[in-house]
Amino acid sequence: MSLALPIIIGLHASTYILLFAALYLTQGADEPSSIEDAIPFITPVLKMRFYGTRFHRHMRDKYNLPIYTIRLPGIRLYVVNSSSLIQRIQRQFLTLSFTAIEARIAANLIGVTEATSKIIKHNATSEDGYLMSLPKYLHSALSTGPALYDMNRRSVQVIAKSLNKLAQEGPTTVDMFQWVRHELLLASTEGVYGPNNPFRDPIMEQAWYTFETGIMTFLLKRLSRIFARKSFNAREYMVKVWEQYFDEGAYEQGSKLVKARVKISNDFNISLKETARIELGGSQAILSNTFPVTFWVELSEGVRIDDRGTCSIDLSYARSSCPILLSTFKETLRLYSTATSTREAMEDHQLDNMYLLKKGGIIMMPSSVQHTNRAVYGETVETFMHKRFIREPGEKGIDPIAFRAFGGGTTLCPGRHFAITEILVFSALLALRFDIKPTGGKWVAPSTAKSQTMPAIAVPDWDFSVEMRPRDDGKPWDISFSGYDKGLEIVAGNIECVPVSLNG
Repeated sequence: MSLALPIIIGLHASTYILLFAALYLTQGADEPSSIEDAIPFITPVLKMRFYGTRFHRHMRDKYNLPIYTIRLPGIRLYVVNSSSLIQRIQRQFLTLSFTAIEARIAANLIGVTEATSKIIKHNATSEDGYLMSLPKYLHSALSTGPALYDMNRRSVQVIAKSLNKLAQEGPTTVDMFQWVRHELLLASTEGVYGPNNPFRDPIMEQAWYTFETGIMTFLLKRLSRIFARKSFNAREYMVKVWEQYFDEGAYEQGSKLVKARVKISNDFNISLKETARIELGGSQAILSNTFPVTFWVELSEGVRIDDRGTCSIDLSYARSSCPILLSTFKETLRLYSTATSTREAMEDHQLDNMYLLKKGGIIMMPSSVQHTNRAVYGETVETFMHKRFIREPGEKGIDPIAFRAFGGGTTLCPGRHFAITEILVFSALLALRFDIKPTGGKWVAPSTAKSQTMPAIAVPDWDFSVEMRPRDDGKPWDISFSGYDKGLEIVAGNIECVPVSLNG
């Protein structure tokens, strides 16, 4: 017993020396400074678990570095705080590649076969490869035009029908996050998958929620069959449903987006069975970050009441001509975005002639660091200001690089137009048609400390109950959606406050 303590101390000391030597011998002098090395490779893991989504902001405030290195077991993370360095990284999209990371995700998250994984990984940074070709296939479906309009129209119809039904029921009490999540899941998937939408089945919807909870385990390859058994089973259930959807040709009645995914699979000799697995990634892109973005604004412009007492609104007006609505949306994203743009160094690269990024290192650009930059947003950076992004004509606006909720550069989210329209339409209709009050009598914003790092939007730690009381006295609503030829690029620049005529 007397020898036990010295042995334990000796083992700990030896382990520490080995870890310190491993760090010292492998960390280049011209690499970005390595931080949190009190216990090499271990301290960063503990700090990440402790701070969660606040980790990157805390490290920025603590060290005040333009870029730094975090050494984890078997991997280097280069975390970028400087907006000027972000711009340089975005220009090097082949050397500092996102598609290489996508290839890993395909194998780990959705569980494609080795053969499919090889197809996806092949020429990952070449224009002829699957991953570099994918945006070209999806572009016409997600860019402003008839195909995007058709998806938005279907989604708007689902939202309008559901809110009409809710209004007819009179005052209703709902758990806010769960209700919003359900409504947007149905609206989003109906727009993409059409009349044979698998998510109409409540079992499929619940399977998606179960799968989501295990995403990080899949990505980290932590024996998901064991440590995320429920998520694994939910994933395999959804794969079977998607196999049936594609085998029966149901996608032919879906959107141009889902048809484009089938086409690229065909062109790269990927079977429909594997396309069903790949669609898990497609669903993830559509669903995972839309649900948490909820807000309410006061909206009165754009509504007409005719001689019959029918309320009419063209929701393209609400989307494009209400600066307070748009600014509120951007401010919500600014404060609640946890998105992190990532790249992998395909070879040793000297960034800005100063910082060595070693081959295989992962470059991370957290949006929360840019969104809380006091040099850009001032002393009110921690305060929600719904008019923050409104500028008078000619007034200097906020630097676009400081707003990264949808990423940037070549990895700017291709589905942003669909998501933006859906969220703005839902929010506008909700504000117009209902008075919403918390059943507890007071609005209390839930914390997000327990939110996982995977979603691009922080998820509330708890739900809350609200009463939704219709405020249109049962008047019928005529809802239209026009102007599909007009884009809404909310990620760039600011929102000008331009007077809009309501008479024509």
